[in-house]
Amino acid sequence: MKRVIIGCALLWYGPVVLGQSPNPGFEAVCKDMVTHGYRDETNIHGEEMGESWSTNEKFGSTWEFNFMPPDTILIDGKPGYVLAQTPAVVIAAEAPGNNGNSAGIWTYALHLGMKKVVASQVNAFGGFDPARRGVKARSTNFDCEFKLN
Repeated sequence: MKRVIIGCALLWYGPVVLGQSPNPGFEAVCKDMVTHGYRDETNIHGEEMGESWSTNEKFGSTWEFNFMPPDTILIDGKPGYVLAQTPAVVIAAEAPGNNGNSAGIWTYALHLGMKKVVASQVNAFGGFDPARRGVKARSTNFDCEFKLN
């Protein structure tokens, strides 16, 4: 009975222990379609600019995703983080960044079965001084071409 339990455990947990992915490798090349953005910021004089939402932002660039099982992803050629995955789904993030005045991160939901990608960004900038500081968030959907390996 002990061997049966150990055997079942290995069948159940084996792929996790051995580092296997529920997903094949893939490449996706994507263009942004619609971006909704939120901003709340001050101007250089420290005056409140007020909260605003927009739907007319465009990046006009291409995003490239390369996934190599079990958990390596390159986003525009730079290493990203695979945060979670299930069959046909990969949730990933770029490495958070900062430039001494601002900090932000992009996160992505990639659905292999639907061949869809959506992304969100959060960013904050400025310091305690009221001049030129703020927060923003953006949510974007993409049109993508997927190539499964």
